[in-house]
Amino acid sequence: MNDNPLHFKDKKDRNDFFIGILVLLFFGWLFYYFGWDRMNLTDSDAIPQVVAYNSAIDDMDYDGVRDTEDLCPQAAGLAKNNGCPVDTDGDGLNDMEDLCPTLAGKARDKGCPPEVKEKDIDGDGFVGKDDKCPDLAGTVKGCPPDADRDGVPNDEDDCPRKAGPASNNGCPPDADGDGVADGMDKCPKLAGVPENNGCPADDDKDGVYNTKDKCPEVAGVAANNGCPPDADGDGVADANDKCPKVKGTVANGGCPPKVADRDGDGVPDKVDDCPDRAGLAVNKGCPEVKITEAEKKVISEAVSDVVFLPSSANLTDYSKQLVIKIAGLMKKYPEAKLRISGHTDSMGQDADNLVLSQARALACLNLLAAKGVAKNRMISEGFGEAKPIADNSTKVGRQKNRRVEFTLYY
Repeated sequence: MNDNPLHFKDKKDRNDFFIGILVLLFFGWLFYYFGWDRMNLTDSDAIPQVVAYNSAIDDMDYDGVRDTEDLCPQAAGLAKNNGCPVDTDGDGLNDMEDLCPTLAGKARDKGCPPEVKEKDIDGDGFVGKDDKCPDLAGTVKGCPPDADRDGVPNDEDDCPRKAGPASNNGCPPDADGDGVADGMDKCPKLAGVPENNGCPADDDKDGVYNTKDKCPEVAGVAANNGCPPDADGDGVADANDKCPKVKGTVANGGCPPKVADRDGDGVPDKVDDCPDRAGLAVNKGCPEVKITEAEKKVISEAVSDVVFLPSSANLTDYSKQLVIKIAGLMKKYPEAKLRISGHTDSMGQDADNLVLSQARALACLNLLAAKGVAKNRMISEGFGEAKPIADNSTKVGRQKNRRVEFTLYY
């Protein structure tokens, strides 16, 4: 029997042959392990390259990339993408949220095209809702045994396409239970909605959640509970308020209720002595009479020089002549009216001074009436010591305060 069937020339030739066989086997194993296995995973780009969850690894989003190396530590992603999620099919949903990461679809269909609902596009025998991995053939709920490679088998994994720890049934942690994983949840401790990235709904996008927004459909500011600014607090937003700094009513566009003022002089008709002729507030809504400089002098002399006998309402003869000159002005301006105001100094009792000032103003009115001026064109009033124009502590000041003022108006 031939003990050298391969016809080796010598022992060295035989040893070289077997060494070559071992080298071929080694390189074949390397090719299988690093090449062939990856080539047969057609969806490897769509499946996050994660490892079984290990609490000893500092990996907040459970994507297998340590937080110190993860550019997106709160969002599970791919190792080749530095721990950040990708959107392979470009449909707006990242692969971690997309049930069909290699097929462009709509968010309402969880990233799958409409036809996936009725067809078995991956040919694994699972159709529609029964196929948890509609674009990846598998035998467990339509998925490979552990599609997200989180160490939790698909038949025990509530989230077969999202890597998560076994303690959470294979799903990423969701502290607030709103269906948005903590790694993707912008409000991880506050239950929200997926449409707002895990935060409560904010329909008007003003930063105030609907739960606290008193104007959920109109953008506003937090200081006003989500409603537009309203500086005067009258219920009308500043943008629509015709009087934004004055509190008014909604019916009046944010302005105070309109007050009847026929002549538009700012003095309400109910207190306007001339409601049909614009005037001055100091004249109770009536305009001043335009008179000449000489006529103004007549009035100013009367104010400064009309005097009475001490502690009485009796005019001196000189003062009577000054008052009579004013009667001439009243006749020259027949439509004008006259206001006569009496004043005293601060000597004596307040009540006595008030009565005295009223009596002195009335004395002037009676003198003018005696000279032909109709009483219904004149008003007399007394203010006592209430409106001084000089210092009552001096003799000169007290003399100036003992006066009668004459004002012509329409």
